[in-house]
Amino acid sequence: MARQLNILVVDDDAENAASIADLFAADNHRVIIAYDGQQAVDAYAAHKFDVGFFDVMMPVKNGVESFLEIRHFNPEAQIYFMTGYSESELLDRARAGGAMGVFSKPTDPIQLLDIVEKQAA
Repeated sequence: MARQLNILVVDDDAENAASIADLFAADNHRVIIAYDGQQAVDAYAAHKFDVGFFDVMMPVKNGVESFLEIRHFNPEAQIYFMTGYSESELLDRARAGGAMGVFSKPTDPIQLLDIVEKQAA
């Protein structure tokens, strides 16, 4: 049986964040939601996550800035990005910083579950 993961979902679109969190929770994982990049940094400082799924464009601090900040104190953080835009410069910075991958929005739930199942194996 696969182990239960601690997952952080970060998206300023509350409905999208909730639907992704529900997907993972239904697969028996523990999920925390953050709604901006600063909340994501604060969450990573307070909790240990196995994987994170971050929106790119958010208020307060974008997903890439928060990811790079998290990597300073948690270099092993495994974070994927979800975006509905083509922010090639930001995404290039994320990849150079060690991002695990990038998904287009709307995200494919099967693809997200596949990643989580591989992490949990």
